[in-house]
Amino acid sequence: MGAAAPPPEHRVRCLGHVAGPRRGERLTFEIDGETRHATLRIGQLTKELAASLPAKTLDLLDLATLVYAVDAAVRRGGTADQRMGAKWYRRFLIEMPVRDLAAWSDFDLKRELEEMLLFLSGDRFEFAFRATEDLVQTASPFFRFGPDEGWRPDRVLMFSGGLDSFAGALEEIVDHGNRVALISHFSSTKIAPIQRDLVAALKDGLGKNMARHFPVQIQLGKGTNLEGTHRTRSFLFAALGTVVALAFNRDRVSFHENGIVSLNLAPVANVLGTRASRTTHPQALDRFTSFFGQLVGTGMRIDNPFFWKTKTDVLLTISRLKMADQIAHTRSCADVHNQTIQHVHCGRCSQCIDRRFAVLAAGLERFDPAEAYRIDLLTGERNAVQDREMALSYLRNAIEAEFTTPISLLASHPEIVAAITHVGEPTAPALDRIVALLNRHGRAVADVIQSATDRRPPSDFPADSLPNLFGDIRRAQMSAYPPLGADRSTEAAQPRFVTLVFDDERKRLSIEDRIDIGSGATYRLLRALAEYHLAAAGKGLDPFDYPMIAAQKLAHKLAVASDEHVRKSVMRARTLLAKRFASAQLDPELGRGVIENNPWRGYRLDPQLVAVRLGSLDMG
Repeated sequence: MGAAAPPPEHRVRCLGHVAGPRRGERLTFEIDGETRHATLRIGQLTKELAASLPAKTLDLLDLATLVYAVDAAVRRGGTADQRMGAKWYRRFLIEMPVRDLAAWSDFDLKRELEEMLLFLSGDRFEFAFRATEDLVQTASPFFRFGPDEGWRPDRVLMFSGGLDSFAGALEEIVDHGNRVALISHFSSTKIAPIQRDLVAALKDGLGKNMARHFPVQIQLGKGTNLEGTHRTRSFLFAALGTVVALAFNRDRVSFHENGIVSLNLAPVANVLGTRASRTTHPQALDRFTSFFGQLVGTGMRIDNPFFWKTKTDVLLTISRLKMADQIAHTRSCADVHNQTIQHVHCGRCSQCIDRRFAVLAAGLERFDPAEAYRIDLLTGERNAVQDREMALSYLRNAIEAEFTTPISLLASHPEIVAAITHVGEPTAPALDRIVALLNRHGRAVADVIQSATDRRPPSDFPADSLPNLFGDIRRAQMSAYPPLGADRSTEAAQPRFVTLVFDDERKRLSIEDRIDIGSGATYRLLRALAEYHLAAAGKGLDPFDYPMIAAQKLAHKLAVASDEHVRKSVMRARTLLAKRFASAQLDPELGRGVIENNPWRGYRLDPQLVAVRLGSLDMG
């Protein structure tokens, strides 16, 4: 098997702002020789505030708009990519004029930008900035100016019109007494009035000076909106928030999103790379903070105050702050374009499923009428394959979350390391808190199902309804685990993952608490591969993307003579591991599979099989 095919390459040339009919200035660019455009408008900032923005922030607005538009202009591989994700990833070579070339020529800033976009999207963006005098030097192309009333916020918040952002605004105003600037992006005319009405409710209930709404609209021109995943949109949102914060001389922008969504652990095994969105992932927010702070030089911080909350916690916050009557007016559905007056939620997408479970778990269903959902959460049939798979993946994740432990979480989701190291807490307590968060979420889902089946037997529900799907999944998953006290020598005791714990001080390795590998060639080989494995997990890479380590590189790492020496070491290690696994009454093939190899690319610890930890082993 040869090396993986490189991602398709696309050349982009930004042409700057060109006048458009009835739309004022619009950002125009060429991609692969085709001309495209996008228009960005920020509402309600005053001329005075906008005029105070430095040139590099106007460049930032152009850049964020361009990245968002380019991301949307090129299709990915789709949900059934037969090349295992090869078409999913893309490479963009972007030539862009800027007003402040000195700022954008900074090597570290450019590297931060490109690495941040790679983490968010999985795509490679490579920028070549050049100076130009052709760009509009004022802020007028970006803003629809509002009146200057002298109002200033204490906090700048991103506001979608969903439950989480509404609860965040409510908490800032009521609990902290802060005046809030609410930045909303909308691409559908169905969402804009929802956002306006929720802001009006905050003003009516809490004081008209406690909130101001700053709506933002981005319009993608013809032929530009081809790819719907929009993995770079959080960069656009963060850039918009940063610009508004700078205009008001504030140094913090907050996304409010519950931790389950922020972590966004891959719901199904075939979710490749960044198909799982990273909008408010802790590493994404840290990268935003680093990039925007370096660009604007004010210590700008991008954060998520709701990371330690579940969706149920969010709803309970709204109830506690006496605005449960607004729950029905928030929107969560991903299928915006098919919303109707009667059915404002489809009930099929993961957002609708998550919302309705949380509403029921919080006991707030009287504020969220069931008839608003096209498919009822509990009694609705999910006959369509896509609907059924969406429900199954959500339920599998919830069941896994209910019973997860620190060890099982690291084993099944090694990418969690990328979150643990970016939440601002020591590693062990952070892992424990994330596990507790997942457990609460899983229990909330299970409790809703249990309550429903206590009232009526599962046989009374349609075959493809969630209660029956939940029961089928739970029975299947529980059967994969031996009961407590069961003989671990039985076939059922075979682990789904192999946990390797390295004690660097003693130079020893424990595998599944049953196999001990002392210092020697096999230990050194496995420890070297573990270093690359942990580095990949720390970067938040999908297991599919964990790198293979070339034999030559591994030979240098191990200080051995040749590639051939490495190959022989791998063969001996596999033989030893197979024997040790058999002696421990484990499948010897698991032992042989610990080290994965590709004849043309090298070696790695199999990320689908192996979890790696560093720790101190009890040698007593």
